[in-house]
This record gives sequence, structure tokens and C-alpha cells, in this order.
Amino acid sequence: MLKTIISISMLVLMLFFSGCGTKRQYFKADSIDGIVKSSGSLSSNLKEVTKNGASLKDGKIITMKGEENSVQIENGYSFLGEFDNKFISVSPLGEIHVKNGNNSLLYALNLNTMIASASMDGDTLASVASDNTLYLADINTATVFFQKKMDTVAAVDSRIAAPYFLGSLVIFPTLDGKLIIVDKESQTVVNSVVVSGEREFNNIIFLDVSGDRMFAATTKRIIAINSDGSISYMDKDIKDAVVADERVFVFTKDGKIFLYDLELKVLGEKKFPFAIFAGVSANKKLYILEKMGYLIKSDFQLKEFEIFEFPSKIDDFLFITKDKIFYKDSFYALE
Repeated sequence: MLKTIISISMLVLMLFFSGCGTKRQYFKADSIDGIVKSSGSLSSNLKEVTKNGASLKDGKIITMKGEENSVQIENGYSFLGEFDNKFISVSPLGEIHVKNGNNSLLYALNLNTMIASASMDGDTLASVASDNTLYLADINTATVFFQKKMDTVAAVDSRIAAPYFLGSLVIFPTLDGKLIIVDKESQTVVNSVVVSGEREFNNIIFLDVSGDRMFAATTKRIIAINSDGSISYMDKDIKDAVVADERVFVFTKDGKIFLYDLELKVLGEKKFPFAIFAGVSANKKLYILEKMGYLIKSDFQLKEFEIFEFPSKIDDFLFITKDKIFYKDSFYALE
């Protein structure tokens, strides 16, 4: 009996020390096609990044247009993005500020709960609060004319998609993995779609429209909603997604890029062993920034690849637009 106990103990110790000696493997390029050089400097370092914008330590902002803007956000506020030539920032206490390009405050509202994402169309402000309440407000009359509380969630992914305006409809990406479609004129919910049903980290991280199809993704599933209401879906451990050139690209946590058509039928895939994708952009080409300090450039067919060395590993705030990478106090132009 004692001999058996000793043998089991030795086996446990061997497994423990074996596990301790295991090192994580990281992506390493076999060859380098060039070096990424800085295209210019920012007025200060990046302070915070959201899905549709970034703020600098000196209070200036960067929009999805890839420009450092003269609009200043107040200390302690987070910049959520520029929509319809208006700039939205929020405080941790639930205060929303909407400014114009001259840095004039157009609208201020306190919803008494932190705002996770927001967007605008004309004078209509749509927002999703951290308690998963959906709001529509008119900034001219300073009134909230639609409000709906969704299920409370315990934890969310930091990449939170913003509401999307489609004519008179507002598509709300909720924190519990749904799309709630609201007619802003009748102020009613006209449809709802469950993207995925995970218990945690199930917020919508990606929402886009291409032609007559809508695409949405959580970290576990991407769906395509067709014009006839039918839904296609694909389950993956999703890091990011982008729609470009009538194709859908899905980037997974295990270093794979999947290429789909607009009905989510697989057209191709490419694996970069041990890669950790830090950010993606699609313009004339597909650009993927890898955490260990590589910029991967690909055509839209995933056939031709070039790998460039980035100046450093990605260990700080990063913001990518269609034609620029912003990192620390510098920006890098993409072709």
C-alpha cells in the first residue's frame, strides 16, 4: 500500500514539474519581406481604445477616418467614436457628451449607468448601457424616447459593437448575444435575433451590413442574415472579423484566417501557427497585426502573403483604421 502511494506521489510530482517546464510557443516568421517604418508621430501616447475610436493622453482623439482630431474630450471620459460628424464620449458615471467638429458641446445626458457603446444618425443617439439597457434619444429635445432593459450579464468582451442605423431601423447589438431591431419612428421592437447563447463574454463584437445582408459575431459564432430573413452561421473561437470585397474574413484565437462568401460558405483558410492576432484592417489588401511584432499582408483570396517586421511587440493600446495603424505615440500608413 505504501509503495503504491509513493508511486502515485512521484507520478504527480513528475507531471507537475513537466507542466512547469512547458513554455508557451509564439509565432515566428520563416522570412521577412520588409520592415514597417513610422509614418509620423502623435501629439501624445494612446490612452484608451474603443471599437470605433481612440483617445490620447492629452485629450485629443482619433476617429475611424484615421485622423488625429482637434476635438478634446474631458478628463476621465472615453471616446466612443465619430458618427454623422458628431463625436460621442462617455464618463464612468453614465454621462454622455456629444460634440461637433468645433469642439462645441451639442448634447449632454446622464443615464446614471456606464455606456458600453453608442452611435448617431442625424439627431438620434443610440446607446447600449453596461447593464444591457438600450436607449434612443433625441439630442435636439434632450429626451429619451425609447428604453428597453435586456438580460443582465456578468462579464463582457472589451470589443463591443456599436448600434447600427439602417433607414428608420436601429440594430442594437446587445451584451447578451442578441440583435434587437427597433423602428425609431414607431418606437417599437420589430425583430430580435439570437446570435449565440453563451453565458459569459457573449456580447456582439462585430456588426456590419454589406449589400442586402447583415453580419454579426460574438466570440463564439458569426451569422449572416439574408434579405429573405434566413440565417447562415459558423461557430469558431473568434478574435475578429471583417467584411470586404464581397467576402467575410474571420480571425480565430488559434491563429487561423477563414475566408467565406457572403452566405458563409468556406472559400479558403490559412493558419499561422501560434499567432495571436492583435488587430485587422481591410482596404485594398488585408492587413493583420500579430502580437509578437509582425504585420501580415494578404490579398483577398488568401493566396499571396507578405510578412513585415513591426517596430515592437504589441503590449500596449493599439488602434487600426482602414489605412493606418496607431500604436503608442506613432502611426503607420497602410497602402
